[in-house]
Amino acid sequence: MTQAPPALDALDGADRPAVPPARFAGPATMAGAVVFAATGYFADEPPGTAGYLVSNTAGLIAVALVLAGIGAFHRRHGPRLGRPGAWGAGLVRFGLVATVLGYAVNLIGPLLPDRAQAVAAVAGIPAWSLAHLMYAGATVLGLACLRAKVPRRVALPLAGGLPVLLVGVGCGLALGEPFAPAVAWAATEGQAGLAWFLVGLHLRGRA
Repeated sequence: MTQAPPALDALDGADRPAVPPARFAGPATMAGAVVFAATGYFADEPPGTAGYLVSNTAGLIAVALVLAGIGAFHRRHGPRLGRPGAWGAGLVRFGLVATVLGYAVNLIGPLLPDRAQAVAAVAGIPAWSLAHLMYAGATVLGLACLRAKVPRRVALPLAGGLPVLLVGVGCGLALGEPFAPAVAWAATEGQAGLAWFLVGLHLRGRA
């Protein structure tokens, strides 16, 4: 008995939620990608400030939009992508859901009593750690797209997810201040936002 891909087996059958039509999913994914990248760039606002609240709320909404777009993308190309595409999309979804949980913890934590805030902060650590699975999943999904001859302008940015993350973060640490924050952003939220924007553009063009 084969094991179903992670985060996808629960979506099989009659209980699968409806994915928005591509004409809606495309623009929504593009908007979510831009907002996600922007919130990542301005993510250093201290807790309790208006900027912190806006950044985390916008990030949560952006990731939810991208999550819907990834579902629409896999629904469209899933039969051609095969099992590698299913695993890649599943890992991306898992990482995005973990990101949503991380943003939710950030928003709820400051509203709690002092002791509960510490507990919430600890609970957010695994969520943000698991969020990085989106980059590994993007690489697997991108390679499946290359094999299935999905347009390279979409497949290549996805396939670069994990390599760009590893190389870019390493370069940022080596360069140090004042370049490290910009390089680290480009290797994480920046490159993810670009890849998802191109996914949304692809969906919009094929609507």
